[in-house]
Amino acid sequence: MVRQCIAFLMLMAGLAGDTFADSSGKGTTVTLEAEITVNNDTDTPIEGYVHRVAVPVEGHMQQKLLGIRHDDVARFERKSFKHEAGDYVELEWDIPANTTSTKIVYFDLLVKSYQFSQGARNTERGLQGARARQAPDSIYVKPAKYIESEDDEIVRLAHHIQRSFSDPEAQLRAAFLTPQQMIQYRRQSTRGALYAVSARQGDCTEYAALFVALARAMGFPARMTSEFLFTEHREFSQPNHHAAEVYLNGRWIPVDANLALDPKFGYGFGSGAHSKIVLNRNSVWVWSNLWPRGVSKRPGKVDVDMQWTIRDVRRK
Repeated sequence: MVRQCIAFLMLMAGLAGDTFADSSGKGTTVTLEAEITVNNDTDTPIEGYVHRVAVPVEGHMQQKLLGIRHDDVARFERKSFKHEAGDYVELEWDIPANTTSTKIVYFDLLVKSYQFSQGARNTERGLQGARARQAPDSIYVKPAKYIESEDDEIVRLAHHIQRSFSDPEAQLRAAFLTPQQMIQYRRQSTRGALYAVSARQGDCTEYAALFVALARAMGFPARMTSEFLFTEHREFSQPNHHAAEVYLNGRWIPVDANLALDPKFGYGFGSGAHSKIVLNRNSVWVWSNLWPRGVSKRPGKVDVDMQWTIRDVRRK
């Protein structure tokens, strides 16, 4: 099975390896609304409630963050996740007794189609820029939950790819094609790369996790991304798609092995349409909160709900 898969990958990687130029078009402007609803069904005000929301990532070929707006709160601060995984905003406000309080954060974005240029990476200017960039955090070459890059089966697959291809980009393109050949798509709870290899099934999470695991097993920094795919829906309780990024020649390249199965989506290795918003990296949280001391011990009920909506979709 492995040898048959690699033989197919050798053919496909060669076909996919033709040089193509950067192409981004004008893009689509969207507003991603993060709506926070806090229900305080107690007789005591909640003073100093803190809510944190992930910020759509910057430095990604898919999008440009144009600005952040928000409803009135006592404190609003932008902070960073560890390991270069992106940023989040922290809101703080008071919630009166027996009330429901709603606050919205508005992320204005320009979402573009893109294609990674192979030819440009070999220019002297491009090589100088790559050398000047700081190397990615070492966490992105290590195994992690759902990314079992040191497991024997995944290492064996990675070694087959490395023996079949000497060029780094060809190796990564083969790793990109591997989930498409090994995994039968099936919606399920998160299982990860090793499960995908053994069970031969999974959804977008397993496609991304297997690619990341193979890339790391070959020594390439790689990480998963959590995204909103808005080809059909505009309202979400959480990100509805996962893809990946791999670090090659001084830059992070987006990779979507799952959506590449259907050309209508327009996504693949280093190429993409303008139908996604990338929210975070490395499986960090989408939102979190901090209750003031004693809230959990009060009589009555307090709860929180998060909803995401994409609005103002306009083609520029």
